[in-house]
Amino acid sequence: MILTGSEAGIADVAVNDAFRAHLAFPAPLFDRMDETFAAIRAEPDYRPTPLLALPGLADRLGLGAVVCKDESRRFGSGGVKALGAPHGLRVLLRQRGSGGPFVAVAATDGNHGLALAWAARRQGGLARIYVGRDVDEVRLGRIRAEGAQVVVVDGTYDEAVLAAEAEARRDGALLVTDTDYDGDSAVCAAIMAGYGLLAEEAWQQGISEAPPSHVFVQCGVGGVAGGVAASLWRRMSPLVPRMITVEPASAACVLASLRDCASTPVGGDLRTRMAGLACGRMSAPAWRILSHTAFAGLALDESVAETVQAALVAGAWGDAPLSTWDTGIAGLAGLVAAASDDACRRLLGLDRSSRILAINTEGPPPELSLSRRG
Repeated sequence: MILTGSEAGIADVAVNDAFRAHLAFPAPLFDRMDETFAAIRAEPDYRPTPLLALPGLADRLGLGAVVCKDESRRFGSGGVKALGAPHGLRVLLRQRGSGGPFVAVAATDGNHGLALAWAARRQGGLARIYVGRDVDEVRLGRIRAEGAQVVVVDGTYDEAVLAAEAEARRDGALLVTDTDYDGDSAVCAAIMAGYGLLAEEAWQQGISEAPPSHVFVQCGVGGVAGGVAASLWRRMSPLVPRMITVEPASAACVLASLRDCASTPVGGDLRTRMAGLACGRMSAPAWRILSHTAFAGLALDESVAETVQAALVAGAWGDAPLSTWDTGIAGLAGLVAAASDDACRRLLGLDRSSRILAINTEGPPPELSLSRRG
């Protein structure tokens, strides 16, 4: 094992009693997926991201196989969120119908705002991005470099979401949100469908021949995990994988929701080095999916994410170095922690026959070396 005993860094774990009770997906998400995938693939600079085999990690953890969908250079912006925000903006502009200047607003912990800033600049508009007080300067600098205005809210990510919604209502800006607390946002559903393309690509890149038994995916409000689940479940049902959601211990709203069998917010300042996951409240459409597709939720101590990030960036255990950053590593860190703890292995059913799909959701910005935290 890589970690042992308390070093495994598991702060909490909860199994979802409703797993596979029934697959109650919102029909519009499924209806939108093929259309969404086609629209994203039609972009002139679209390229599938690589599916990386990590045999050294699999062997060290005593697992059958580990593959990682590497989103670090998606559309050149360094994150999975480039699958969502540009498509959401495209949907709103099409609904708007007329050309001319526009303002697009969103809340972010970093990557969604960066993706929207990039998309708005390409479409000739302005992005105004709301952030909580703890978003670091490196992430803010990347957003500003794309020509966006940044509004810092004296509060958490969840309060930034409310501030962005208020501006959209007040000034008629285009709200490109991947967080929907009410569950009725067509744009949020379209963005989640966009995230599902990474799983569709992985299917076509070879996991169809050896489908995953487990999926480890990081969660903030749950949008990426929900999109991935919907995409995989429509391919694999009823022989679906065990999806394990991974969060920082300071902001584990998905785990709390799975334990309570109801969407459950968590309080506190939510600060974490896994910056894009500092969310205290789930998105409603993500909860509708994950409430039935997530097998378990895992909350991590900060130290294990840092340890695993450093190891994989350095190419430990014989695998090629992975270009990842503080949020991007969370799913793989959750896998390492779970597989390094005997009780958790048994609980999640991890053994030599297990085939794991994980997602590297972001790479470091160009100005940072691979070994340096931002």
